[in-house]
This record gives sequence, structure tokens and C-alpha cells, in this order.
Amino acid sequence: MKKSEHIKLIAEQLKLPVLSDYESHIQPTEPFEEKLLTLLEVQLDQKEQQRMERRIRNARFPVIKTLDTFDFEKANLPYLKEEVVRELAKCDYIERKHNVIAVGNSGTGKSHISVALGIEAIKNNINVLFKKAADLVNEMSRAQHERELDKYLKKIHKFPLLILDEMGYLSFNNKDSSLLFQIIAQRYETRSTIITTNLHFSKWSDFLQDKKLITAIVDRLSHKTIFLNMFGDSWRVNKAESFMKQ
Repeated sequence: MKKSEHIKLIAEQLKLPVLSDYESHIQPTEPFEEKLLTLLEVQLDQKEQQRMERRIRNARFPVIKTLDTFDFEKANLPYLKEEVVRELAKCDYIERKHNVIAVGNSGTGKSHISVALGIEAIKNNINVLFKKAADLVNEMSRAQHERELDKYLKKIHKFPLLILDEMGYLSFNNKDSSLLFQIIAQRYETRSTIITTNLHFSKWSDFLQDKKLITAIVDRLSHKTIFLNMFGDSWRVNKAESFMKQ
């Protein structure tokens, strides 16, 4: 067996694809140390990319959105400050165990911003989980029925950043509200949560029935929280209107 074939065989066994394809990454005239450094750097970059892709899959984003594709100028959101969002992209709030709440009417890009911030967190080696609020409560209810709620809560708590999307779009009964409170209370000052909602706190009674639980939930969410006011024109409505005019 040729040495080149032997190198490729060993590299495949060690699951080092860059070394297996080493000839395409190095220059024959380079010193040995330069060749080795190049191969190690390419292998490391590939490992980091794979790790990021795995984190993105595990996050369960419905779609992939980034800050680069959010047009702050055309969004027509007079109360949303781009510099605040860019600062959040640094992920310091996660280290401080703070929350983010994006509140605004439908179609203003709340989910886009939340997913984009989740992607930025993943770039910073932070594990993220995305859930629609109704789906989370349904899963908790199922886990409770199967007597595995504690196990489910521990699984959710492992994620330094939880994104709860569309809070307020569907109503929760007293049991559901209690389950939601357990998640909020568990993560209070220990983990970070991003919430998107179409309702101010004062209107959360529109979808949560238990007033005491509303007070308890809001009390925890309003502490150490960065608010993004995203009330403005719906880009989806504007897009539809523009299409109809064509």
C-alpha cells in the first residue's frame, strides 16, 4: 500500500476527513510545520461548522433567519432601536441571565429577530431551543400526564437560551397557565428566555385566565428583561397590498 493511501485510510478511521484529503489543502513546497498547521486549522474550522450545524438542528428553528436579512430601515418600526438588537447579538444578556421580550403586532418581524438572536447565540457556542408557546405547554401537559414532567423540565432547563414564540396567540386554561409558570419560574435568574408576543403585559389576561398566575409570571418576566417594542406596520400586510396593486 502506498503511503498516501495508508494516510487516507488512517485518517478515515480517525474520522479526520481533512487529513484524508490533505493534498487539496497544502502546498508541496511549504515547510512541514506549515503543512501541519494548515491541515489542523482546516480540520478545526470544519469541526466548528459541524458543531454549529448540529446546534442549529437541535434548536428546532422553523426557518433560519439572520440579522443580516432584517432590513431595519424598511421595517418601519419607529420604536425598535437597531443598536439595541445589535448589542443583544453579542449575547452578554445570556451570561447575565437576562430575558428579552419582543412585543408588537403581527407581521412586524418578532419571530425573525428572535431566531436571528438564537443564531447569534449558537455562533457563540450557546445551546438554544425554539418553541412556540402553545407547543411547549402541550408537550408539558403530555409529560405531566405521563408522569414525566420533572424530566421534561430538566431537559428544557439545560438550554441556556429558550425562545418562546407567539405568546398570546392562543388562550391557556388554568392548568396550562400553571405549566407555563413552572417554566418561567424555573428559568428565573438562572437561564435566559426570549419571548415574542402580540400583547402588552396589561393584556395578558386575554389569554391567561388565572390572575394570580399572571401576576407571578409578569413579575418574573419584567425583572432583568430587555424589551423590544416592535409595534408598527406589518410587512406581510404591506407586501400583500403591494402585490394586489400590481
